[in-house]
Amino acid sequence: MSVAPRTAAPRPPATGAVRRSRSEIRALTGLRIVAAMWVVLYHFVPELTPYLEQLPGAIAVLSAGWIGVELFFVLSGFVIARGYLEQFGQRWSTAGAARFVANRFARVWPAWATVTLLACAWFVTADLMGLRGRVADLYPPIDVVSLLRQLTMTQMWGAESLLGTSYVTPGWSISAEWLAYLAFPLLALAVRPLLRAHPAATLVLATAAMSPLAVTSFLHGTDDVEMYWLLRIACSFTAGMLAACASADLEDTERGRRWGQPLTLGALATVGTVLLWAHWRTAQDVLAGGHVGVYGGVAVLCWPVLITGLALTDGRLARFLARDAMVYGGRVSYCLYLTHALVKDIGLGVIWHHASAAGARAPGVVLLVPALVVVSFLSAAALHHGIEEPARRRLVRLWSGPRAVGAAPARRSLPTAVPTPTGEPATARRVPPLSGVSARPWPLDTPPRPRAAAPAGLSASARLVAGDRWAAGPRG
Repeated sequence: MSVAPRTAAPRPPATGAVRRSRSEIRALTGLRIVAAMWVVLYHFVPELTPYLEQLPGAIAVLSAGWIGVELFFVLSGFVIARGYLEQFGQRWSTAGAARFVANRFARVWPAWATVTLLACAWFVTADLMGLRGRVADLYPPIDVVSLLRQLTMTQMWGAESLLGTSYVTPGWSISAEWLAYLAFPLLALAVRPLLRAHPAATLVLATAAMSPLAVTSFLHGTDDVEMYWLLRIACSFTAGMLAACASADLEDTERGRRWGQPLTLGALATVGTVLLWAHWRTAQDVLAGGHVGVYGGVAVLCWPVLITGLALTDGRLARFLARDAMVYGGRVSYCLYLTHALVKDIGLGVIWHHASAAGARAPGVVLLVPALVVVSFLSAAALHHGIEEPARRRLVRLWSGPRAVGAAPARRSLPTAVPTPTGEPATARRVPPLSGVSARPWPLDTPPRPRAAAPAGLSASARLVAGDRWAAGPRG
């Protein structure tokens, strides 16, 4: 009598494990809160300087926090391509493109509109009370035309500079991201053939796509205000799409895990080196007495490599970013990105309302500034749970309700992409099904079902290219 071999029962993943599915990479969700806090602290650097001076290297790192926006743009291109490239890259579909744009609108607009209206109300109040904020010293006129441009997320279209274009200071990137969303269905047609290319070649192309930003920063010391916004979104979003193509065949493979950790660590080491060099070079400009440049933008070359590495590895850093606390931070990071500038403007505007005291680093003010960072995070959580998620669900219910026909045999969860602080979905996650919504999934939230089993050994990119016969499963 033969005895069947014993197999160990599967163990549940430990806390902080990189729990993967074809619809989420938790490490990338956790990366979003790191990038968001980098941008937030960058905007608070002048007020936090008394603290940063006590920490070696802190000013060198945080003074380059503006490139965290490029990190979000690359993340956005990566995750959207990972989730939707197989749908849009085969042939043009006007209806599909419209549903995709509607889905993105439902994700980014409610929180954006809320903060925009609050900022407008604050500016009117501040003017009536004679208060002057420390963030939005320049903002568009408070009139119907300007407000409509803000609410339609088109305020940057045709603008040459970031200054004075948005009621919410980081709002320029939301307008830029919205333009990228509208262009994505066309970009997918051009990028999808690269799924057939070798991953190394595609990753090199992704890095090369960031080179105009890096070269401009290296040669001219261009900062976030001087760097042309359209170049920033075009280079970064395209680089993210190319990085998604590079990782398509490598995810959840031994070869991918073998390369993921070196790519991640190499990118981080390079970023650290570049930021220290950039700080030193700026100091040399100050000593020379000429043009003082900002050179941290050279580090954006590393973003496609870093994101690709984190998408492939299950190493220690990826496990840390995949912890529940980090992932929750990633969920609310878009709202944090929106609220922190308004919190700073109101808080410091009230304190520094007198022109003679503006910018003075009194001991009480220095002690208060870290509290404003905490208030920003609490405000972001309130906006996420009170506005962003409920409004998104209502909009999805509104648009998908007429499509519901009869009762379905089973209830499905709605996969949805989680936004970046710049409005884009950096990773996707599943949320409970909405009451009153058909069990049929929201059309563009879920890639199509597989129609037939794919032949054994068929690569991921081959499955994507052969999408008419085999669907490649959810990717973002």
